Amino acid sequence: MLLGIDVGGTHTDAALVDDGRLAASVKVPTDHRNLLHSIRTALTLVLEGRDPGRVRRLNLSTTLSTNAIVEGRTEDVGVIVSAGPGIDPENVRTGRHYHVVSGSIDHRGRVVQDLDPVEVDRAAQSCRAHGVRVYAVVTKFSTRNPDQERALIRALGPVDFVTPGHKLSGVLNFPRRVATAYFNAALW
Repeated sequence: MLLGIDVGGTHTDAALVDDGRLAASVKVPTDHRNLLHSIRTALTLVLEGRDPGRVRRLNLSTTLSTNAIVEGRTEDVGVIVSAGPGIDPENVRTGRHYHVVSGSIDHRGRVVQDLDPVEVDRAAQSCRAHGVRVYAVVTKFSTRNPDQERALIRALGPVDFVTPGHKLSGVLNFPRRVATAYFNAALW
């Protein structure tokens, strides 16, 4: 059996497909104060009278993040990037609190240039001065060596939430990781 759950702004829907046919579906109100309760309720109802051990795959989706972006209900994000040579990090500028710092890692994961602690501190201070509580930190080849992203996180000190780019994908697509880290932090 295949099970799909979609958490929407008004309802949480669940559908169970067994042998290519719709076996059950439910719709429950979404409780925005307790999304897990909405998911569990839909899950319990759609599986009522069925063996949950037969579920081979569960897909969970949501429109809540899309709604938050469209409605302008996201957090301000401090984005701190280090690209090194080859890509102008201004071409992937995301958000109002975007900071480029010196430092780079090559495609093999070797540190070519250390992060500049003065630039990192200046970026962090600017974000704090603007009330930023969540961050995205992305270095160009962090999927090969995440040490500089980890150093950026340590340099920020205590914050509410940080999305490091290397945790999002093993793919080398730096622009996509910057955008994804930004949105992940904005929707934390």
